[in-house]
Amino acid sequence: MKKIILFICIGLNFSCFEKQEIDISLLDGYWEIQSVKQDNKLLKTYPFSGIIDYFEVENGKGLRKKVMPKIDGKFETSLHKINFNISQKNGETIIEYFDKNNIFTETIVKLDSTELFITNKENYIYHYRVYEKLNFD
Repeated sequence: MKKIILFICIGLNFSCFEKQEIDISLLDGYWEIQSVKQDNKLLKTYPFSGIIDYFEVENGKGLRKKVMPKIDGKFETSLHKINFNISQKNGETIIEYFDKNNIFTETIVKLDSTELFITNKENYIYHYRVYEKLNFD
């Protein structure tokens, strides 16, 4: 019975993701990955990630790069960065990345001021939370 209730809750939770109006301006900033799922199976959780995704968006175009938080509150930037365009297609918010000769897409399933869910064609769902700076006080 508990499993049935769990599947119903999960189903209701993901049905809320469908065709929501996405405020792209909320994507700007630092996002820390929390978990990865595929076909409703939890594949991995990240209690702490040493690499943060930074998104910068303006006028439907953007940049995504990997950064590493430092103890002093600043970030060390890796060489990994990728440009993208954001568009609306069939009621979905699509991120189209351009990596040298490759083009690939992801779909923003949910985005608010604290959480981000992105999926891809392999049905991976990446759950992010807004990054909170380390506080050693």
